[in-house]
Amino acid sequence: MNTKINHLAVWILVVVYFLIGWGWYAIFGEKWLNLHARTMTDIERTHNVSAYLLAVVASIIVNYALAWLINRFNAASAIAGLKIALLCWFAFLFVEYATIAVFSAFETNPWPLILIDMGRPFVAFAISGLVLGAWRKRAL
Repeated sequence: MNTKINHLAVWILVVVYFLIGWGWYAIFGEKWLNLHARTMTDIERTHNVSAYLLAVVASIIVNYALAWLINRFNAASAIAGLKIALLCWFAFLFVEYATIAVFSAFETNPWPLILIDMGRPFVAFAISGLVLGAWRKRAL
């Protein structure tokens, strides 16, 4: 069966990514700051708008790439989409980030920090895989 990318699902997931980030750091923000030896006053200044634009672009790219892969592999269920998304998260994001974080030339990041940093994209990839696998747009 021929399938197409569900653009509505992708754009909804772009918004969901921001909600996940907000919730993730609302829960783990204090611990994350402590692991970086920082306080809220260290990060209170307003972020430049370009950081948010980059985050939007990255979210769009990730979700369209996942949608393309899920369609390409003909993953016709939420679980199949989840498997593809989590494989991508693990192989292309977690392994690289963990290696860089552990063997950084400037510092060695503790595993709790790595897990906090990689937990947010894990949840985001999982939700994207579930939604994109389940909510398929069929070609007429």
